[in-house]
Amino acid sequence: MREKDRQSRDAIARTVFANLAYAVALGLEPPTVGVSLRAAKQKHTRYDRKGFGNMPSVVELLASYGDSVLSLHRSSRKGTSSSITISENWASTLRKTKIGLHHFSQEPGRETIYLGKVERDFAGREESRELIDYADTDETHRYRAEMKAINAFLASSDISLEDHEGKPCPTSFPFLRRHFNVQPDDPEGTERFDLGGRLFGGWWQTLAKDQRHRIRIKGEPVADLDFDAMFVRLAYLRANLTPPPGDLYAGLPGLPGAPWRAGVKKAVLAMLFRRTPLTRVPRGTSGELPPGTSGPQLRAAILAAHPALAPIFETGIGLSLMFTESQVIVKALLDLADQKITALPMHDGLMVARSKADKVARIMSDAAETVAGHRLPISLKSLY
Repeated sequence: MREKDRQSRDAIARTVFANLAYAVALGLEPPTVGVSLRAAKQKHTRYDRKGFGNMPSVVELLASYGDSVLSLHRSSRKGTSSSITISENWASTLRKTKIGLHHFSQEPGRETIYLGKVERDFAGREESRELIDYADTDETHRYRAEMKAINAFLASSDISLEDHEGKPCPTSFPFLRRHFNVQPDDPEGTERFDLGGRLFGGWWQTLAKDQRHRIRIKGEPVADLDFDAMFVRLAYLRANLTPPPGDLYAGLPGLPGAPWRAGVKKAVLAMLFRRTPLTRVPRGTSGELPPGTSGPQLRAAILAAHPALAPIFETGIGLSLMFTESQVIVKALLDLADQKITALPMHDGLMVARSKADKVARIMSDAAETVAGHRLPISLKSLY
């Protein structure tokens, strides 16, 4: 073999075994790792690890040695990866060494800036995403440097998850990435970084709400801080207007009171992402709107409550507002890291140690003023 190919093969093998060992340290039973066997047939992009095009053949080679090394379980289902499972003898040996998560770290160089073309349904919700292998610019270098700083601070932070008995639970590495978007109707080859930009990848983001009380930062329970009606307030600012006070999702004509707030919020967001008039109530609003409410009735009520936003609604501005939102969150995270305060982003809010909630709220509001030109109100959404 050429030396370059040999080095690539060995790096792949080490990565396979390291991930299987990590599965043991996580306590997975059986210790299993997902792997794509189609990778060699696809064009590799910036989202793939360099030199890993032969990973399927290396995995096949390792599996050929029999179950004493690892077992390969091939998937025939589209969208579902194949998997490899470590042999029980090797897993048992690793357990005896008391291998733990602190023995592992992530290989540097993983991509943190994603760009994709998004398709949305009639309510403006994302249905599919196609990643774009873009060319770097000064802008993407800057965003990547910001993510490197945020991820480095999170990696050094004391973030944990407890089980129902208060004992530590294994989690994946705290690693975030930003997802930017191009519009479906943008010309082919468009590469832009002023739409979307939200942070994804944190293990805490996939926890159900009723499980977030198990999160600990430096051993302390967390508080969930949220910008109030951020998208609507950003829409007012985009229209060069001062956002009105109060709850902007409540008090609509014909929809008074708190019971309908969740349904109204979904409809407002749909009208910010759409480019055509709302004709049907968004999916997922069953029980969140008065029975028999139609799309046109809901649209009329929203326009009556926010007449100044009529030129803003249904222009597809949602992803642009989301970019401003994400810039605020990134600014807040960087400022908090400078002050050694750990925060876990939840798209339009942050989870922080309870004792830091008041201070973090001020820093979040400062970040909003710097980025959006206005101090946006923040509420304590939940104490977990």
